[in-house]
Amino acid sequence: MLEAFLFIILLLTITLPVSYLIGKYISIHFDNEKNKRLSKIELFFEKIEQPIFKVCNIDPDKQMSGKEYFLSLFLSNMVISGIAFLCLYFQNVLPFKGNVNYQLELPLILHILSSLITNTCQTHHIPELHLTHLSNYFIMPLLMFYSSASGIATGLAAMRGAVLSKLGNAYADVIKSMTRILMPFSLITSIIFAGLGMPNTFKPSIEYTSLENVKQKIITGPIAAFEAIKLFGENGLSCFNSNSAHPFENPTYLTNFLELVCILIVPIALIFTLGFWLKNLKQSIIILCVLISVLVFEFTTVSYFELKGNPFINKITEQSSPNWIGKETRLGIVGSSIFGAAVSNVSGSSNSSLDSFYPLVNLFGLFNLSNQSIFGVQGFGLVFTINFILYTAFFIGLMLGKTPELFGKKIEKNEIILSSILLLLNPALVFIGIITTLILYPDNSNNFYNHVHYFTRIFYEFASGAASNGSGLEGLSDNNTYWNLSLAIVMFIARYGAMAAMIFLGYSFANKSSLPLTVITFRTDTILFGFIFLFMSFISTILIYIPFLALGPLIEILMYR
Repeated sequence: MLEAFLFIILLLTITLPVSYLIGKYISIHFDNEKNKRLSKIELFFEKIEQPIFKVCNIDPDKQMSGKEYFLSLFLSNMVISGIAFLCLYFQNVLPFKGNVNYQLELPLILHILSSLITNTCQTHHIPELHLTHLSNYFIMPLLMFYSSASGIATGLAAMRGAVLSKLGNAYADVIKSMTRILMPFSLITSIIFAGLGMPNTFKPSIEYTSLENVKQKIITGPIAAFEAIKLFGENGLSCFNSNSAHPFENPTYLTNFLELVCILIVPIALIFTLGFWLKNLKQSIIILCVLISVLVFEFTTVSYFELKGNPFINKITEQSSPNWIGKETRLGIVGSSIFGAAVSNVSGSSNSSLDSFYPLVNLFGLFNLSNQSIFGVQGFGLVFTINFILYTAFFIGLMLGKTPELFGKKIEKNEIILSSILLLLNPALVFIGIITTLILYPDNSNNFYNHVHYFTRIFYEFASGAASNGSGLEGLSDNNTYWNLSLAIVMFIARYGAMAAMIFLGYSFANKSSLPLTVITFRTDTILFGFIFLFMSFISTILIYIPFLALGPLIEILMYR
């Protein structure tokens, strides 16, 4: 466990200061303040963006309404998806095919598009077999960049409306998210990764002769660059079927550590941005203390049980040994365990088989996917965090007998309706998906554990899709028409339904006047509020999901005992 403690301490020691600086950077570049004096770096990026705005006929200073902002994001996402659809459908007649000559089926294409444009990156295809070099290394990153930028823009718009009383411009926010956050940081990350051993070439493959005098072909590509946007954009999609367990995508213990840093930086940075915009960093620190304490608890608990090993195997072998099943030895038990615990919080990327972990990991994963506020996916996790803060402030206001407030603005009927949509949309989609699947495709096994684990796999698959996460327990043989279409629909409705609710919630707050602090105002930047916020976040998730958690991973944990 000493390794786990040192790993976590070093991870936070590096991530928090870097996230603080990036959070301050984002707060300056996205505050939309007029007539402010621009720094040299802002002037540099404006010279890059102005031609783009001019060609696309975009006025970056134009403030949009909630409807305009959502429709601008939604329609631009659909245009990008349309271009990607044509490229994937006709990939066999387009250049740069590499070693692949595969005609993608329509349901699989729809699943890929829905998965990528919603920042979910759930994978039912095998990149090495199903995607040409052009599709894998151009179309996939294009969708990953745009979906990540759309997520950041949504989160910033909702937060800007609640704090700064303005929504902003959707096109400007998306373009600036790419030019000022995703592209420069991905470039830096890709250079570091390439220096640490990840291939970064446009050659689709290399041939060599093994020691046994057998000619073999190894698939390559711009893997370091792909990995950078995959991690920094919290996409999780891999250019290889084995994801971050592949030695090209994650060659060493050091790259494994840096990948964890990459997926945590932006979610933490956005919470610091909230504090900078509120001119109250104490608010950010309270939120981060709550979320990081949950994260550290999950990291240490998962590491403990994986180091302890599988009790059944230990009983048979009559010795205590760690659970190495489904893990890469070069990454270690701790490196795999902490990565696995982080998967369901921030990114669908995985460096080991989640299905091989102790059932407690699946319980944590399903709870995180259901809660979505423990950092969560790019931009959206921030709004789910604010949503639970809103609920906490609302119930505290009711108990105190005064009008509830959030960041100095009244919480009224409209905000509660939109907040409830955010809270209930995903559970509704997950429950419908689980029920439909169990009716159409029941488990015919005679083994009770297989019944339980089949339910857990279905639950995880839909929860991951609805939460824009993309990780999975596998074992469902999900590359078929039913799974591809059902999950494409779930991902699409969950993403854009939540996006609409978030944007309209921010716009609703933007149209409210700020109230001055009084002696009876219940502040949201106190330790007491942090404890209540943690309780409200947990109890809301448990009340909604406890029957489904009990039917799956909880029974598996009891069976392990």
